[in-house]
Amino acid sequence: MAGSGDSLSGLSYTRAVTDWDAFFDSLYFETYIPRLDSKDAGPEALAAVELSGATPGADVLDCPCGFGRHSIPIADAGYRVVGVDRSPEQIAEARRRAGDREWPQFAEGDYRALPFEDASFDAVLNLFSSLGYHGEDADCQALREFRRVLRSGGALVVETMHRDRLMAIFRESDWEELPDGGYVLERRAFDSVTGLVQTKHVLIRPDGRRSEFEYEMRPYTATELDRMLTDAGFAHTEYLGDLLKREPLSSEHRLVAVART
Repeated sequence: MAGSGDSLSGLSYTRAVTDWDAFFDSLYFETYIPRLDSKDAGPEALAAVELSGATPGADVLDCPCGFGRHSIPIADAGYRVVGVDRSPEQIAEARRRAGDREWPQFAEGDYRALPFEDASFDAVLNLFSSLGYHGEDADCQALREFRRVLRSGGALVVETMHRDRLMAIFRESDWEELPDGGYVLERRAFDSVTGLVQTKHVLIRPDGRRSEFEYEMRPYTATELDRMLTDAGFAHTEYLGDLLKREPLSSEHRLVAVART
């Protein structure tokens, strides 16, 4: 691992100027959705809401919800789910997939300024590494918003990559063939001082057209996340490894935090 200011795999540690709206409104549909569609998100989605302690009929916020892959199976299990995402294209796709169901309902919004009154939900779900993209101040604001919209006795469930896990599995480069015959290539560098992972994401389409996107993410340690959740007003947080296995947190699993009011 290189120190701050060094370079690795052809990437420098200069701060990337990231247009996340462009990424999630366009490249995400070509690179991530085809891969995620091959996996059944239902078991993990239901495991997350069960960890919160909410029961069918409860009000659940899925944020950010993306194209609804968690919101829909949770709603089908009897929960009143509202999915929120900043991307209008993701929300449009979520609504298309939900069809004429009464629930889930979807709304455009930023998790740093949620469009809901205080104490609107029994549970909040933040799944699939949805923190770490806008800086710690923004993530702390998001956690405060999640706390604000939770009712007394409610819980926030966060499922994410964490730094210990990343260090155990870090790879400088990967490539994967997409279902349509295109390819996704990723080259990464990790700054062990700032904790930032810088990724160059390259999509090569079947016709040879190429798109590139460079971004940074900060995977938090459990210690860092615990401090942020406490500062956001959560009374107690339990940490687990993996939504389904629910083993003790370690570098062998992704981090699951169940933060209670």
